[in-house]
Amino acid sequence: MKHVLLFGLALSVMATAGFAQQKYALSLEEAKNLALQKSPLYQLQAKRVEAQKGSYWAEMAPENPEVGVESEQIPAGRPYAQYGERRVYVTQVFDFPSNYYFRHEMLSARIRGTQFQLEEMKRELIFQVKSSYFNVLLQNELVTLAKKNVELSEDFYKRAKRSHELGESDRLTMLKAKVNLGEARKRLNSVQKDLDAAISKLRQVLGLKASDPRAIELTDTIPETPVELSYEELRKRLANHPALKAAQAVRQEALSASRLAYGGFLPQISLIYYNQEIERTNYWGGGIGLSFPLWFFGQTGRVQQKEAQLAIAEYFVSAEDLRLQKDLDQAVANFQKAANEVKLYQTSLLDEAEEVFRIARSSYAVGEIGYLQFIDAQQTLIFTREGYLRSLVNYQIEKAHLTKLVGMEL
Repeated sequence: MKHVLLFGLALSVMATAGFAQQKYALSLEEAKNLALQKSPLYQLQAKRVEAQKGSYWAEMAPENPEVGVESEQIPAGRPYAQYGERRVYVTQVFDFPSNYYFRHEMLSARIRGTQFQLEEMKRELIFQVKSSYFNVLLQNELVTLAKKNVELSEDFYKRAKRSHELGESDRLTMLKAKVNLGEARKRLNSVQKDLDAAISKLRQVLGLKASDPRAIELTDTIPETPVELSYEELRKRLANHPALKAAQAVRQEALSASRLAYGGFLPQISLIYYNQEIERTNYWGGGIGLSFPLWFFGQTGRVQQKEAQLAIAEYFVSAEDLRLQKDLDQAVANFQKAANEVKLYQTSLLDEAEEVFRIARSSYAVGEIGYLQFIDAQQTLIFTREGYLRSLVNYQIEKAHLTKLVGMEL
């Protein structure tokens, strides 16, 4: 019985240890790599690239050859094998050679377009990972601040209650301390719910399923040092944005499609080979034929359509260039604003809020100020620290947005 209990205890310990290990401990870099592996939307786009590559070969292949067998001069009432003449032939139709070149250019541009779309999705996914990662870090810090606020509020409520019971303070002060404690607990519950929502969002971005481990431990912290940027360098790198490259690929595809439409006026080429048996004597031969388009108005309509699509693609490239320039200017402005806000907290607001709280705590201890003034100073410090954390995360998100636009880590 003793051995059975020991064995059961060992199994329990092993199961508990295994369960405890069922979690993701992720740095930001590891989170990005995990998302690229698991995100269904990213994998979907990657498969679209593969599908487009397959489509290239499907559309580049010539038409299927025609193979036939003809038997003639079979006397009535005789079997099929008693033919007088048999002919076996193969016919293959090819487009005019230049059309294959333009079709190759068109389909290759289409493949490049889907590859650039994949790169754009990759940038967007990494941006979402960064935003979600830093938001979870922020909510964790806000939970910590809220817990400290609850501890302080509980401590002062106990003091106020004891002072009231000893007749050293009025009942109003005690009630205010109690209300403040309730608000602190309410705030803690709210930020804990926000943390749960942030973790859920991060799991979605990472592509984690319900069957994956629920626990996520983030090993990085929120950086606190702003960086300096060169606008000209950012502007140069904007030219390689995948959205702009994809638009240029669409333009190249439309250009090749337009030239291919003009190629529709060129003849198709038919190559023929046959082997013929006449009265048990074998002959062979071959031929070449040209198939000219007769209904020019139909081909003219296709040319007009492709020319219009080329013009549309040209305008789309210009529109994408203008949009990206606008996005960059806005992103740089938001980044500078966020950096200035972080610097303001670091150079003055944090120190000033801490000094206000230190003075208020000392003054309240000796009775120089009332409870409401003390609570106001305490809340000022808490809100300032919370504002600083939010400014740090906002700065990192704006930085990640710039990274998404220019394609390099800043």
